[in-house]
Amino acid sequence: MKTLYWAKIKPDAIVPQKRREDAGYDLYPCFEEPYMEIKPHETKMVPLGVASAFDADYVMILKERGSTGTKGMAQRAGVIDSGYRGEYIAPVTNVNDVPLRIVKKEYMPQMPEGMILYPYEKAICQGVLLKMPHPECKEISYEELQQMTSKRMKGKLGSSGK
Repeated sequence: MKTLYWAKIKPDAIVPQKRREDAGYDLYPCFEEPYMEIKPHETKMVPLGVASAFDADYVMILKERGSTGTKGMAQRAGVIDSGYRGEYIAPVTNVNDVPLRIVKKEYMPQMPEGMILYPYEKAICQGVLLKMPHPECKEISYEELQQMTSKRMKGKLGSSGK
């Protein structure tokens, strides 16, 4: 199966699209409420209203968009396996010290000040489809592994000095 199939789970969902020159498919929030509030330093699961099917040689990775990053919206875990057929959910963390609301256009003028507003009609994240290698796996002892030299070896975080 060399086709990426999208299906709407909710009638108002937007089927992800991308231009040929873009790396990722734009994914949009899809919920019934007028807005979704994410408190400071809180992570909320934002429903996207779509599901997919694609070949097992690929994986879909959910990533931040430039516009969400500038609003202090961090895209958390987001690996969609080829066999997953459920609704896409974007774990979004508000890294700001004020509340953040994803707001539908008609409710935007009613929103109080002192919070960050992100339009519901804008993509919340992007899905990047990547080809996955399928190497043969073999268990060996830790001693055998240590015989396989590398420049880093046991160097931990920050050990390269870069």
